[in-house]
Amino acid sequence: MLQFKGTFSAKPPSALLSRRGFVLFLVCTLALVMMIMIISLSSQKSGAVLQLTKTIEQERAVALAQAGVNEMLAWVKAGVNDKNSAVGSSIYQFWKTKPPVAGSRVIYSAEFSPAQLKMSNQLVDEYLGNRGYVSGQISLVVTERINGARPSFIGHIELVGKAKYKDFPAETKVKEWREIKIVDLSDPFLDKYALFVKSFCLSLNNPKKRIIIQGITPDDPTRYSFAYLGNRSYPACTEFPQGDKSANAPPVILDLDFKEDRNLLGNFYRPAPFQMANNQYVQASTGNLFFVNPPFNFAGIAGSFSLADDFHKTPELVTIYKSIVDSSRPYADTEGTLGYVVCKDYQSSGGNPAASQVFRALVSTLMQNWKYQYGYSDFLSITGGSQPFANEHPFSGIINYFEDIKQSNSSRTFGGKMPLLFGENRDTPVYVEGPVFLRFFKVAFVDQVEVKFTLNGGQTLDVPFPTVPMHYEKAPETFCGKTLSPPVDSRTDKLMSMPIEHFSINNFFFGAGTTPAKTPTAVKGGVEGYDVFPTIDESLQTVSHFYQTAEEFSNDRIKIINGQKILDLDGNMLIMGGSAHVLNLASVNKYSGKGKIIVAEGSCHLGNLAPVSSSKDSLGIYLMAGRFVLKSDDTANIFASLVATTCFSNNSNTSASAEGGIDFDGKSANIFGNLVVDNLFEMVNMPDGGHLKIVHDPGLYFPEYPVRVSVGQVRSLLAVDYNVQ
Repeated sequence: MLQFKGTFSAKPPSALLSRRGFVLFLVCTLALVMMIMIISLSSQKSGAVLQLTKTIEQERAVALAQAGVNEMLAWVKAGVNDKNSAVGSSIYQFWKTKPPVAGSRVIYSAEFSPAQLKMSNQLVDEYLGNRGYVSGQISLVVTERINGARPSFIGHIELVGKAKYKDFPAETKVKEWREIKIVDLSDPFLDKYALFVKSFCLSLNNPKKRIIIQGITPDDPTRYSFAYLGNRSYPACTEFPQGDKSANAPPVILDLDFKEDRNLLGNFYRPAPFQMANNQYVQASTGNLFFVNPPFNFAGIAGSFSLADDFHKTPELVTIYKSIVDSSRPYADTEGTLGYVVCKDYQSSGGNPAASQVFRALVSTLMQNWKYQYGYSDFLSITGGSQPFANEHPFSGIINYFEDIKQSNSSRTFGGKMPLLFGENRDTPVYVEGPVFLRFFKVAFVDQVEVKFTLNGGQTLDVPFPTVPMHYEKAPETFCGKTLSPPVDSRTDKLMSMPIEHFSINNFFFGAGTTPAKTPTAVKGGVEGYDVFPTIDESLQTVSHFYQTAEEFSNDRIKIINGQKILDLDGNMLIMGGSAHVLNLASVNKYSGKGKIIVAEGSCHLGNLAPVSSSKDSLGIYLMAGRFVLKSDDTANIFASLVATTCFSNNSNTSASAEGGIDFDGKSANIFGNLVVDNLFEMVNMPDGGHLKIVHDPGLYFPEYPVRVSVGQVRSLLAVDYNVQ
C-alpha cells in the first residue's frame, strides 16, 4: 500500500493565468526596447555618415579654394617683377611716384573668374564633374614706406580663393596673406662711381699692374662716371708727420705717361727736342719731351734778380768764376792786365763771389746772352731705361727733386704710369674725386754761350760758358728758385726744374669755368671718403631673406637648372656668417633675378659670374667685413656691383689687415658693374702684366627700374569661411 506523508495543497486556475500574463508583458516590453534601440542606432549611424559626408565635402571645397589661392599666388609671383604685366605695371607706377604712405593703401586689385583659374577649375572637373567652379580675388596692399636714398615699401598681398558646387550649398572662402617687399636695390650715391678706393695705394702708377676704367658714354654730356681715390692710411713721413691727418692733405699722385696718354694732352702734345748748341744734348732730349718752350731771352726777366744775392750759390757760376780767377793768377802782379784786375778783386772780396765785382760783371754779361729753355717730361722718361736722359748734365736739375723728396717722403719717389681712368682710348670723361693730382716734370736749363766778358777799363775776355741746369730748390736759395716778376709765361714763374703736381686730373675733361669744380677734396657734403658706406635699412625691414651661414644661403639660393648652377636672387639677402665663413660662389657662373647679397662677416670667392638675362637680372654683393678673392682659372669676368668696406670706430686710421678689398690671387679681373673697396692692397697678388678693368654699367648708374618685389615664402595669415547662400 502506497502511503503519503505530509500535506498536499492545489492552487486555483485563476492564479496561474495571472503569472503567464506578466511574462508575456515582460517579453513584449523587452522587444519594444530592442526595437527602439535598433531604430536609434540606425538613426545615429545615418547622422554620422551624413556629418562625415559634409566634412569631406567641406575639406574638398577648402582644397579647391586653396588651389585657387595657389594659382593666383603663382600668377602674382610671375608678374610682380614684370612691369609689363598688370600687377607689375601697378607696382612700377606706384614706385615712380614714391608717395607717402599713411595707413593701408591698395595699389592693385583684381577679380579672377573661373575661366582665369584654369588649373584650379580643371581639378573641379576631375573631382566633381561639371558641378562646381573656383573663382577668386587679390589685393596688393602697401602699409609702410621705408625711407632711404630711394624709398622702399612693404605691405602684403591678400588672396581669396572661392569654391562653389551644387552638392554643397555653402560657398567656401580661403583667405591668405603673404608679406610683400618692394625694395629699391640702388644706391644713387655709390652707383655713380666706377671705382671707389678709400685707402692710399702706392701702386696706382705701377706700369706692370694696370687699372682700367671704362666710364659710361651716354648721349647726355652732363652724365659721366665718377672715381674716388682716397688717402686714408697715408704713411707718416717728414712731409706729412701725421699721415692723412696732417694739416695739409697728402696728395694722391698720378703719373702722366705722355706716349700712351697723348690723346689726353690735345694741342698741348707737341713733342720736340730742345734747341741746343751741342747736338749730343739735342739727341739725348729727342723723344723724351711732350712739350718744349722755345728758347727765351734771359734778359727779359733779368730785372727779377739781384746780382749781389741771387747767383753766388749757383755751383756752375762759382766754378766758372773760380776758373777765371785761377787762370788770372799768373798775371796778378802785372799791372794793366786783366789778370791783375781779377786777382785784386778776388783779394778785396775775400774770395766771396757775392762781394766780387768781377763775379757780378760776369753774371750781368751772362744774363744778356743766356737762352732759357724748359720742356715737360714724365716719370718714366726721366727715371726709366738704361740711360735716362736726365743723367745728361744739362737736364740733371730735376735729380735734386728726387734726392730731396727721398728724405722727406719716399712715397713720391715711386711712379710710372697712371691708371687708365678714361678708358683704353683715353676718350671717355670720368670725374675723379679725392685729393688726386696729375704729375709730370719740368726740365729746365740755360744753354751754353760764349760771351765777351768786359771789365772796367775796356779790357775783354772771351769766355765759353757751359749749360747750367736749373736745379730744384725746395726753399729758394738761388735764381733758380726765386719767384719771377714778370714770369716767363703763364706756366712759368720759377726757372728751376721741378715736378708739376698742382693740376687736377679733371682738367683733361673739366676745364676752368666748368661744373663741377676742378679740384675736389671730399665726396659728400663735407663727409670724407673714408666715411662713405652703402645705404642699408637699419631696421632690416627690407631684407627679404635671412641666413645664419653662407652654407645655408648656398643650399637655398643655388639651384641646378638644366645641369647648370644658377644663383637665384630675390631682393636683399642677409647672411650673418662669421670671420671664418666664406661665401663660395666660384663654381656658380650664372645668376637670375635681382638681388643684393649682404654678408655681415666673411669673405666671398668669385669666378666668372654673369646674368642669365642682361636686361632683367642684376647682382650686388656687399661684404661688411671681408674680401673678394678671385678663384677663376684665368681672367675673371664678373657682372656685378662689388662692395667690400668695413666700418671702424675711427675710419681715418685703421689697419690694412682689417680692411675690405679684393685679392686677385694671381688673376686679372674684368668687372662689369663697379668696385667699392677699402684697399687695393697694392695689388700684390695681381701678376705682372695683369689688370683690373672696370666697365661701369649704365644700368647701375642710371637704372630704369632698380626694384625687386619679393613675396613672402610663408603665410602671414590664413582664414577659412563658409558663406551659406
